[in-house]
Amino acid sequence: MNPLVPTVLDGTLMVVSLVAVVLSLGAFLSLARAGALTGRRGLAWTLVVLFVPFLGATAWFVARHREHAAARRKRGAH
Repeated sequence: MNPLVPTVLDGTLMVVSLVAVVLSLGAFLSLARAGALTGRRGLAWTLVVLFVPFLGATAWFVARHREHAAARRKRGAH
């Protein structure tokens, strides 16, 4: 096997890494745009997304979605 020719595993790891980077960048941009997220809570989310890319970014997007849904329900109740 030629070490200069990428294998299927190399290609798969490259795609997984690219997805992790894109997902993390999206989470970081979303964190930066979340105006109410400051201080320790913002730092905690940033560290989670940084050190646990897939799970942290996914958890951030789920938490953000739930916050937005709760805010919509609250506005609709009044």
